[in-house]
Amino acid sequence: MSEEAQAAETAGEAGAATAIALVGASRAEADAFLRDQRHHLNEQLRQLGPKLWELRLGVLLRLATAFVGITIAAALAWLVWNAANSNDLVIDAFAVPPDLAARGLSGPVVAAKLSDRIAAMQTQTTSARAPKSYANGISEGLKLEIPETGVSLSELDRFLRQKLGHDQHIGGEMVQTAAGIALTARVGADGSATVTGAEAEMDNLLQRLAEQVYRTTQPYRYAVWLQIQGRNDEAVAVFKPLAAGGPATERAWAYNGWAVNTIQKQSERAGLALLQRGRALDPQHFLILGNIAGIERRLGREEESVRDGNTAGALLQAHGASYTTTDRIESGARSYKTTSARHHGDLLDALDGNRLALTAAAVAGNAFGALAVRAELLAALHQPRAARAVLSERPQLAPGGQIPVNLPGVAIASEEQDWPAVLASKEFDLTAQAMPGLAEDRLTMAEPFMTVALAHLGRFGEAEARLRPMPADCYPCLRARAEVADLEGQYGRADYWFARAAAAAPTAPFAQTEWGQALLARGKPDDAIAQFKAANKIGPHFADPLEGWGEALMAKNQSHLALAKFAEAEKYAPNWGRLHLKWGEALTYAGKPADAKAHFARAAALDLTPAEKTELARAAHD
Repeated sequence: MSEEAQAAETAGEAGAATAIALVGASRAEADAFLRDQRHHLNEQLRQLGPKLWELRLGVLLRLATAFVGITIAAALAWLVWNAANSNDLVIDAFAVPPDLAARGLSGPVVAAKLSDRIAAMQTQTTSARAPKSYANGISEGLKLEIPETGVSLSELDRFLRQKLGHDQHIGGEMVQTAAGIALTARVGADGSATVTGAEAEMDNLLQRLAEQVYRTTQPYRYAVWLQIQGRNDEAVAVFKPLAAGGPATERAWAYNGWAVNTIQKQSERAGLALLQRGRALDPQHFLILGNIAGIERRLGREEESVRDGNTAGALLQAHGASYTTTDRIESGARSYKTTSARHHGDLLDALDGNRLALTAAAVAGNAFGALAVRAELLAALHQPRAARAVLSERPQLAPGGQIPVNLPGVAIASEEQDWPAVLASKEFDLTAQAMPGLAEDRLTMAEPFMTVALAHLGRFGEAEARLRPMPADCYPCLRARAEVADLEGQYGRADYWFARAAAAAPTAPFAQTEWGQALLARGKPDDAIAQFKAANKIGPHFADPLEGWGEALMAKNQSHLALAKFAEAEKYAPNWGRLHLKWGEALTYAGKPADAKAHFARAAALDLTPAEKTELARAAHD
């Protein structure tokens, strides 16, 4: 029976005895008796209090003991789990002759110096690849391990990792030779590497040994590091055997790295062939397909590029964590969506996607290219001043950083109709100088701009000469052929090329829009409206065909109908100077001079070409 129960029973017996004792007693006797009983009860409670606290403390002690036991068990479970999942590269202390150790080159010191060299190389190896995707598993960390004496948690952790984990240990020795010293590192079962030289060349020897260890343990990363160092031939020498006979998960990555090197240094088409071989090995590899889409875009194969880019974006969303670091997933997904929206003429949506991609890219440290895309989008939205401001914000490229294959400056000059500036641009030349393999892309990227600029300057012979070698499957090239022919007054030939361009990219509205503008300039508003309608059906959020449609209605003396088209176009290009200029003219013809004045003022505050400024000055004073 517990002491609490005994106390209760005693209290019950005392109550019964009290009742019997009080029968027939006087008031004074009863009071005296009760005082005596109260005294006895207080004394009992005083004696019982410490025992109750002792019981409570005992319960708390048992709970604390259980908590400590659970904590220790959880810690041990974590140590076991962490050891079983360990995939580190561990460098053990080297064996060193006593006289060298006495001069400061002890085994732990040599191991620490080698560890520092490998860690520095890993830091310099910037790659989009997820660490856990490496076949050898040596990706999560680099550790220097010096055995301790006695028993400690670190020794227990080391023991568990040796028994349960997948660490790869690097050990070795330094020996004296007739010529100086020889440093040997043994990389598990993967072999050994030896470097020799004078003791005074220790730093150089350690760097050479670190490179051999890095190549043996992490060949893909080592090849990427070589590329960053500008040692491209050596990088390819690593990629080739890795692609041909490396582990299954490494081969596709090796083809990707080999292709990137080939694209930059040799040619796009040779790189494309390597990427296609890599994709055949791993169809879910979003980065390989994304690189294929990039080549297709640079070659002017816009429809194929957007198709493959959309597929790459879907693969990134579904499997991205298996291929790339988490900070790049959002940036990559936004970039693919931005490219798709841009292709369909949804420029505001593309600009918004670029803003989000730019934020993610800034976190990942690769905002340079995203800013170039933003400038191009602003130029396409007829805001060249804003586009130039964005270009001025671009940070300096880091040493070895890649120049993005964009021509924002040329796009801005074209929007301003500054044709001499287009011809004077060296943007593409700078890109090709940094990446010689892209020189062949001049025909599909720079030349379409150049030929149109030459035609506007009346230099048709030069323009035609530049058009001839352009490939027949290049969307910008087909549009350039059409525009040059139209400016020459060869309307039948122009319509042929406009139709070819429209068929080459049926989900892009640009060829139909430019065709409509050409027909309107020829005085054919009905034919122009047919093309603007077609463009609007393909890209309902593209402002240009809506604005052109409004101008065509004005040409048909239907300015009152044009107002709705201009209002709709403003939703998708709110800061377009020409749009507000033409809107003001339509309002003037519709008998609304006050509203027209407001739009003329708006146009004056926005970007206008020299010809549009002259037109505005005339319209505002009429």
